Amino acid sequence: MIKPKPFKFVCPKCAYSKTVRPKSDALTPMDFMSTCPKCGEQMERKELDLIAKLIGDVFGR
Repeated sequence: MIKPKPFKFVCPKCAYSKTVRPKSDALTPMDFMSTCPKCGEQMERKELDLIAKLIGDVFGR
């Protein structure tokens, strides 16, 4: 099993964001967001930066 890398969804309109850290290689539709829950804009998928990865590793998020 290869664990997927964490990633972040960001809304370009209102800056809402959600970090997703899949627990396994079996991803579900809940692991993906297509529209922002706040404003309805199309979400963009971004890779996490180094600091966010380190914080997630330290705190297990």
